[in-house]
Amino acid sequence: MLAFVRSDSAILESSWLNRAAASLADSSDGSTPFIHAELLFMPPEAESSGDMINGEACSIVYSGNVHLERKRFSRKEWFFRSMACTKTQYDSMYQYTKQHTGEGFNHLGYFLFWSPIRPSPMFYTWLGMKPRWFCSEIVISALQHGGLIAEDVSQSIHPNELYKLVQRGSMADCGRNLKTITLSFV
Repeated sequence: MLAFVRSDSAILESSWLNRAAASLADSSDGSTPFIHAELLFMPPEAESSGDMINGEACSIVYSGNVHLERKRFSRKEWFFRSMACTKTQYDSMYQYTKQHTGEGFNHLGYFLFWSPIRPSPMFYTWLGMKPRWFCSEIVISALQHGGLIAEDVSQSIHPNELYKLVQRGSMADCGRNLKTITLSFV
């Protein structure tokens, strides 16, 4: 499952970075742009209750490190997209994100993602460093590693573009545990 936050979300602090991220998004369709993305691992036994969704999330925030940690998501503030995958693909993506946990933020890529010169996460390995990421880069790379997104898709795209990219190949999701839902027909 992928989780996205829009630029008008109450969980975001008011900052020039968030305003800049929103202004750089392609919102020509008039919608409020998404400015952050996370890959949410929800094993079948994961439980969600009320307004919260629980799982393990992989992402990175500005000047932080790639994380893979248990997290709770509010259905009011996050938008979810589910992508079908096999257990092998799921395990492959999970292991991939585990391997990259702790790697740093791609400042150059973040500020130059719109330009023809985009330092990709692996660019830094040429300098003897570990890869560096921003949120949509680690999510796209993991999805590519699992075979859910084509290898020729650029990893260095805005979170709003990632949302548009996965929209056709995914399903809107509210993160409900369907095993606990009962339907009554009157």
